Amino acid sequence: MKIHTVLLAWCLCVSMAFAEVSHYDGVAAYVNDKVVTIETVLQQMRANFDLSKVGREALPGRIRELFPVVRDLIVDRMLILKAYEDSGAQLPNEAVNERIQTILAEDFEGNEARLRAVLRGQHMTYDAWVKQVREDMIVQAMRQLQVGKKTSVSPKRIRAYYAAHADDFAQAGRVHVRLILIPPEKGASVAEEALAALRGGEDFAAVAKRFSTDSRAEKGGDWGFVEPEKNFAPVVVAALKKLKPGEYSEILETSGYRSIVQKVEEQRGKRPTLTEAWPAVEAAVRNELGQERYKVWLEGLRKQAYIKVVNVKL
Repeated sequence: MKIHTVLLAWCLCVSMAFAEVSHYDGVAAYVNDKVVTIETVLQQMRANFDLSKVGREALPGRIRELFPVVRDLIVDRMLILKAYEDSGAQLPNEAVNERIQTILAEDFEGNEARLRAVLRGQHMTYDAWVKQVREDMIVQAMRQLQVGKKTSVSPKRIRAYYAAHADDFAQAGRVHVRLILIPPEKGASVAEEALAALRGGEDFAAVAKRFSTDSRAEKGGDWGFVEPEKNFAPVVVAALKKLKPGEYSEILETSGYRSIVQKVEEQRGKRPTLTEAWPAVEAAVRNELGQERYKVWLEGLRKQAYIKVVNVKL
C-alpha cells in the first residue's frame, strides 16, 4: 500500500472517530452562565494532542481518555479568565500584537500566509486565533501572579528538599552516543530497514556506516561523550534518558529526519554540596510552593463558581 493511501486511511479513521462523538453537538459542562460544548472539547483536543500515531482500534479509547482532561482544562481556563475580568485589569493591544509578531517570526519565519494556512487546517479563523493568543497571555499572567508571590522559605524545608532531590542539582552528565541519521528524501522504509538490522543482532556501528548520512557515519555514528541537551533535538534527548547503556531507541522523527540513537555509556555529573546548591534549591522550593499556591487558588475559584460536568458517553 502506498504511503499516501495509508495516510488517507488514517485521516478517515480519525475523522470518523471524532464524527461519532461530534454528532451529539451537546454540552460537556456548565460553568456559571456559560457552557462548554462537546465540539469545543474535541477541537481543543485536536489542537493540543497529536493522535497521528494512535492506532485505528485504539483511537476511540484514547479520545475517551483525553476528553475529561481537556474538558477540565477548559473549565479552569474559563474560571481564570473570569477572575481576570473581575479584577478590572486590561491587557494592552500593543502587548498582544507584539506577541503575535513574535510567534510569526519564531514559528512561521514571518510568513503570515503560512500561519493562516495552518489555522485553516485546524478549522480556526485568524480572529479566533488572535483571541486565543490574548487569552493565553492572560492565563499565563494570572498563573505567574500566584506562583511568583514572595514566600519565606525555611532552611529546614530547603535541607529536606535537597535530601530528596540531590541528584536533580548535579552537573550535566555526559553520554557516549552513537547515532544513525536518515534524511527525509530516503523515507521511512530506509529507517525501518536499519532498525530491522539492529533487531537482527547487527552491530550498531556497522548499521550506522551502512545507513547513516551524517559526517560521523564512517565512524559508526560515534559522537563520543557529549552533553545531549547541547547537541540533540529534545526528542533525542528524551529518548537517551530512557535508555540503559548498550540500548538503542526506536525510530525518532525531527523535522522530517529519522534517527536511531544508542546510549553506549553514561558518565554521571558531579553532585554539588548543599552549600553549593543552596540558591538553586531555594529557587526550586519557592517554585514548588508557588505551584501549591496556584492549585489552592484554582480550587478556590472552583468553589466560588457554579460548575456542572455532564457525563458524556463517547
